[in-house]
Amino acid sequence: MNASPLVCLARSVPRALGAASVLGALAVSPAAAQELSRPGFWMDAGIAYGRLRLTCASCSSIVAATGPAYTITVGGAPSQNVLLGVRGDLWQSSGAARQKVQALTAIVQWYPWPAAKLWVRGGVGIVQGSVVLTADTTGAHSTKGTGVALTLSVGYDFRLSPHFALALQAATNVAALGDLAVGGATANDVIAYVSRIGLALVWR
Repeated sequence: MNASPLVCLARSVPRALGAASVLGALAVSPAAAQELSRPGFWMDAGIAYGRLRLTCASCSSIVAATGPAYTITVGGAPSQNVLLGVRGDLWQSSGAARQKVQALTAIVQWYPWPAAKLWVRGGVGIVQGSVVLTADTTGAHSTKGTGVALTLSVGYDFRLSPHFALALQAATNVAALGDLAVGGATANDVIAYVSRIGLALVWR
């Protein structure tokens, strides 16, 4: 006996719903993998190529050096677009004259669009530097100073999973170290610029 159209329709509905569910899951899964969960605790750790540039009002030359930079940031996410945190970073020279600049800053990271992977980050904090300066009359000397640091970064998240991403980022720290003793002289208004570009592993 041939089944009625209503019976055929009733039999086909579960199959259609099942196929639709499978297709829907396949369509949603890649999108879900691209969404990086933001609310709550987050952290990142990075390594970068860094460059130091030193200037001062009484220096006879501008000092530049290169070396690795390391960062670690922890914080919380009050919203989908804004992250708050504290970042520690360390730059050290790779040359014979060992120089080091380290900072601890409070930062704000902002995603301009709700589903954006591009972000900008800014912050302010304290900095300590062990640097080599060349004064007008005393030659090159190592000196140390502590001051205020401003930081600005821009980055892009390459999402690996809903909770992990690899971030390509570029940053500049501007550190005002003040007046430093250099041999028997004083280097006035010492400013250290640390620029870096590198990668960070992000967890949220």
